[in-house]
Amino acid sequence: MMLDTDLRPRIIDTMHTLLPRVLRREAPDTSESTTLMDDLGLTSSTTLELLLELEDSLEIQINVEDIDEGDVTTLGALADYIAGHLIDE
Repeated sequence: MMLDTDLRPRIIDTMHTLLPRVLRREAPDTSESTTLMDDLGLTSSTTLELLLELEDSLEIQINVEDIDEGDVTTLGALADYIAGHLIDE
C-alpha cells in the first residue's frame, strides 16, 4: 500500500472542517486519536457521508470496497486508510 504523505495532513484538516456538517452539530475538539463512533457518535451511514464529503472537498476518489471496522476506529486510522486507498483517475 502506497501512502500519500502529502495528502494525509489535508485529509485530517478537511475532516475537522467537515465533521460539524456531517454530525449536524459542533464537533468537540478532535485529534487523530478521536474515535469516530465512541467520541463522535458516527454511524456507518454518517461515516459514508463523511467519506463522500471528503471525496468532493479534496477532489479524490476513495476505494471504499476494502474498508473494514479497523479502518474507521479513529480519525488517524481513517486518514491512513484514505491516503492509502485512492482510486487513480
